[in-house]
Amino acid sequence: MNMKHSLALTIAACSMISPLHAQNKQPEPFEDILREAVKEYRAGKIKEAATALDQAKALIEKQQSTQVGSTLPDAPEGWTTDDMKTEDVPGYLGGGKVVKKLYKNKSGQEEVLLEIYYGSTMIKLIRGLLASDEIAKSQGFEIKRAGGEKVLAKKIEGDNHELNVPMEDEIMIKFTGGDGAKEDFMLKMLREIDRRELKSLVKP
Repeated sequence: MNMKHSLALTIAACSMISPLHAQNKQPEPFEDILREAVKEYRAGKIKEAATALDQAKALIEKQQSTQVGSTLPDAPEGWTTDDMKTEDVPGYLGGGKVVKKLYKNKSGQEEVLLEIYYGSTMIKLIRGLLASDEIAKSQGFEIKRAGGEKVLAKKIEGDNHELNVPMEDEIMIKFTGGDGAKEDFMLKMLREIDRRELKSLVKP
């Protein structure tokens, strides 16, 4: 989609915001930014309009990350969790976004980092490891099954485990255990993630 087409769509979107709705409800920042983009576009300030559209896109991505984070399970009994974090995945690792949540055992040092990657080209590459046991083993992984679903598992530093669950080519769930966190515990958490909802939020 070229810039002129994108700006035209923005104008059309803004025109659908009814005056009555605007009177009854305070405009949201997203709507304000769209109006600013239209204003700059009509004034012939294409660069400024494009900047406003970038800001609107950033708000959409933030909201999407929040919704993705809502699919992560709450801390199980006996565990606590840190606040969710969202980060950009570096370009050399495939780009995209990652939503993170760290779970900690109250009675010990065990911890589990749960990450949801989406929009990254690396996911397709990792998913390719599921083609056969030989391919997975060549990269240090073992293919396991969890409720009929293929999981890429590997042992990492110490007595810890890593689980990777590529979902199609758009999304990947990753668990990284620390301080002896059990693989069975991570598999149990995996079953609590609403995969259908996750796909609906991310898949084009």
